[in-house]
Amino acid sequence: MTFLTRLDDGSLKEGAAPTFALSQRGRAGLEILGAIQTFSSGTLRPMAAANFEENPQGRMLGEDHASPTPAFSERERIAKARTVCEGDAIYRLERFFQRYVAEENFNRGIPAIEERRAEFLAYDAAMAQGSDETPEAGSLTLAEDLAIPAWFAPIEWHLEPGGWDGYDLYGALFAFGVGPYVFRKGGYAAVGIGDDIVGQRLKTIRQFPKDSYARIYEPGCGGVSTLKAVHSVFPEAELHGADLSPLLLKNGARMAARFGFPVHLKQADCATDTGEADASFDGVITYALHHELPPKANRALFAELFRIMKPGADIVISDPPPFRAVSMFHAVILDWDTLHREEPFFSPVLHESLDAMLEEAGFEAVESYAIGQDQYPWITRARKPESTAVEAQA
Repeated sequence: MTFLTRLDDGSLKEGAAPTFALSQRGRAGLEILGAIQTFSSGTLRPMAAANFEENPQGRMLGEDHASPTPAFSERERIAKARTVCEGDAIYRLERFFQRYVAEENFNRGIPAIEERRAEFLAYDAAMAQGSDETPEAGSLTLAEDLAIPAWFAPIEWHLEPGGWDGYDLYGALFAFGVGPYVFRKGGYAAVGIGDDIVGQRLKTIRQFPKDSYARIYEPGCGGVSTLKAVHSVFPEAELHGADLSPLLLKNGARMAARFGFPVHLKQADCATDTGEADASFDGVITYALHHELPPKANRALFAELFRIMKPGADIVISDPPPFRAVSMFHAVILDWDTLHREEPFFSPVLHESLDAMLEEAGFEAVESYAIGQDQYPWITRARKPESTAVEAQA
């Protein structure tokens, strides 16, 4: 799930309104968070990793983690490795800074946007006048009576007060505050230090094996950042997305219209019913979605995606790497997010195999690999068979 793309992006269509900016005080408050995060992940974390490798217990666990016949289960290894890490003051300081930045993103970001609320709303209205926010440019279907799943409703994802829909200007906060001053520097969660999170989306889209697609679907599309990247790679494709959050969908519809590409958005619980027809898409993309669903919901989602995909259609997934794909120390770093960054399903999903889930759903040609540092983004892709077992029996 993602937020709206920064509005002053250079690819805004001709005639778009000028940009909006935070006050100097607002910018400075977030810039220092970006600097802390860079120091934490770029300086302290390598020191903590070296200390872990020099620790006899850490070295033994690392070798066990890499062994094809480990003595300990994955959960046992991570628990033991966490104990080793927490004995190191450098590790504790690095984690303190990570938690501090994650929480301060909102403690500082919301006031920074709020003091410029009037200016942002005026800017937003000017942008709307310069764009074609009509149904012909796409569509938005909200479902007020949609049953929100119990696993979704109470969670304040990433320490975000009130969850995805908890603050009406979260889109502006990420587009003009946390996005450019903190996230753009990388070094948080699975994102490596210095990583280009916009470029990572484009590299992910280029993992589709065919040269063109007629209709592409994204469950958990959020603010259409990924669908925008899809449009840049496959401009001829008809784009559809769905999400549980009405605020993210509203922001996404506005941004798609302003960037000049049509997209059809629908509020839906994709793990139970996308509301789409059987065999109606020849491509599916998911980005940073599956670690935010419990494993049971992921299995249901893959079954539903299989249903709406045409025979021979491709699915490309980008999500944090499974624990089995990273070093012992990095597994502890990823596992930390589960309890400390309001990511309740992070570890349960990273213990699982999306490859196996896809095969259970009926997909073939399943493969997974990394396209960036620290094994992120981790790509999993597969294909729906040309003929399924049910069709073969018919």
